[in-house]
Amino acid sequence: MVDIEVRTASHDDIDFIARLSPPGDERLASQALLTAEEASSADNSAIFIAVAGDGRRRGYLYLYPEREDSGEEPRHYVVRVARAYQAESDVFSSLFGEAEAWLEEHRGWLVFIEILAEDESGAVFEAGTITPPRRS
Repeated sequence: MVDIEVRTASHDDIDFIARLSPPGDERLASQALLTAEEASSADNSAIFIAVAGDGRRRGYLYLYPEREDSGEEPRHYVVRVARAYQAESDVFSSLFGEAEAWLEEHRGWLVFIEILAEDESGAVFEAGTITPPRRS
């Protein structure tokens, strides 16, 4: 088992995020730039990077509001999580641990989870989606 460190995305992570993201995902590309260059003002979304002990990036997690115009409290959040092919098994759990802490701090909860993974060829495929039960 390899230790996984989770950190906030930086400008240097943009190409890695783009490689593991669905083609044409302009929303994520613009959010990656915002997170990297204006992190202090990006209080309604976040991108985290999972880094192995050898320094290689193994995955990312992107949290964003379900609806941009929502004034409800707490906010409903969507999570996209992706990992590199044959990434260590604790990549997802490390990223979700960071997401849970972020959501608690920002008074939000997950309403939709999108999971992506990279196959042997390096292409991205959607591994699955999960809709957690909504709170009443």
